[in-house]
Amino acid sequence: MTTAPSVRGWCPGLHTPMEAADGWLVRVRPPLGRLSGMQARQVAHAATTHGNGLIELTGRGNLQLRGLTPDSARAFARDMHTAGLGSNDAATEARRGLLLSPLAGIDPDAAPDAPDVIRALDAALAGADTLRGLPAKFVIAVECGGHIPAGTLRADIVARATDAGWMVVCGDRALACTGADVPRTVVAVAHALAATQPATRPLRDPALGRTAFARIGMGDATTAPSDHPHRPALAGPLPGHAMGVVLPPGPITAAMLEDIARWCDGHGNGHMRIAPWHAIVLEQCDARPSLPGLIAQASDPRLRIWACIGTRGCACAARDVIADADALAPDLPSGVSLHVSGCAKGCAHPAPADITLVAGPDGYGLCPHGRADNTPVDIGLSLAQIHPIVRGWSPAPTDATPREN
Repeated sequence: MTTAPSVRGWCPGLHTPMEAADGWLVRVRPPLGRLSGMQARQVAHAATTHGNGLIELTGRGNLQLRGLTPDSARAFARDMHTAGLGSNDAATEARRGLLLSPLAGIDPDAAPDAPDVIRALDAALAGADTLRGLPAKFVIAVECGGHIPAGTLRADIVARATDAGWMVVCGDRALACTGADVPRTVVAVAHALAATQPATRPLRDPALGRTAFARIGMGDATTAPSDHPHRPALAGPLPGHAMGVVLPPGPITAAMLEDIARWCDGHGNGHMRIAPWHAIVLEQCDARPSLPGLIAQASDPRLRIWACIGTRGCACAARDVIADADALAPDLPSGVSLHVSGCAKGCAHPAPADITLVAGPDGYGLCPHGRADNTPVDIGLSLAQIHPIVRGWSPAPTDATPREN
């Protein structure tokens, strides 16, 4: 029996756990997206000690742990603060949730001042204790160019490196600035948005960007450039002697994170980046990890599949969508994307996919080139009926502009 889908409207954090069917969820945001092999092992140990040992990578580059209790969630937060992986204050922790290009400071074609810009912005946000009133799920991103193209990271405010310097993008407006001016400009725009107490976010209402720039006296901000919402390949060798691995749909075990940490220590410089798109970037590593379950080949069809936790951890889900996604992976034609969702919320991928399957009590609904909350063209499909549908699918142009998650 499933529970009617209910959108929470916010994400769990280190100090703000969220209840799920398999216990409470918490998230770790590694400072500046980076953690050492030792810190990764500390997360793995805490996942087993305080939770059920399952770890997920979120689309925003966070580590999400499952199966905690209210008491163990508080103990987990203390352990992560001790490990240098979180603030001891919930408000500061929330402000520092930056979405970062994982190759900043690694990719030789990326903006060379990106690491300095990121550190300065992080410090500015940590000190902005008057910054309140922003909507839930509000996110700020930094794009540094290179292998990960401009417009890839979707956020409410984006600091984006360009050939001419930097720009700050909010909604449908952008303002050119220097790297040194990025932190001040981003914080000013964020304060301007918070002052209006908006009911939504610039990702939902781009006109909010125009309002924010006008409030800080920058009403002459130019039209924002178009986004490119297709995730880049982060599986395999990457620029700057880095190695990318992508986790398969669903959670991994604490033991797998420990295996990745050992590979990082033995074949790299002992540090990794937790990237968007469920990826991990190993620094100074030229050896492709030979660890079962990890995706390290750019041709792997699982890179084009999204699946939520399903009945393994969500009361809203109607099926074990992770198992069904794994079963369908060998059938997925080249260039075709697949989203297998446990319910109409579409938590794993809030954007259109070539094939979107939505689980229901009597089988799957099919939403071609759509999202999980679209009206299906067919319902009650069994997995046996879906296999030939997937095998015969042809790629087609779609409106791939994602909603925020």
